[in-house]
Amino acid sequence: GDNFAFKFTGYLYIATDGIYNFYTNSDDGSKLKIGNFTVVDNDGLHGAQERQGSIGLRRGLHRIEGTFFEKTGGQVFEVSYEGPGITKQIIPTSVLFTDPAGII
Repeated sequence: GDNFAFKFTGYLYIATDGIYNFYTNSDDGSKLKIGNFTVVDNDGLHGAQERQGSIGLRRGLHRIEGTFFEKTGGQVFEVSYEGPGITKQIIPTSVLFTDPAGII
């Protein structure tokens, strides 16, 4: 359907210190935050489009928050990343956690 929105929150595990590029591909608007920083702002009414942002991260857990809304038309929301030793890919579930105690 149309006219909906959602927000996901959790934790992203980073294995290696470095600069990471994050991407959202969405139709319509989306935003991606790591910690308290908006890394990707792909907001607004538009067809599927990809936007990118970069952030330096240290090894460990980082809070991640993605928001997305769909008005009409296509329904696309993908979040990808790349960084040291990681080619651009949709963030795998193996590095996403809802409870940080799950890997500590």
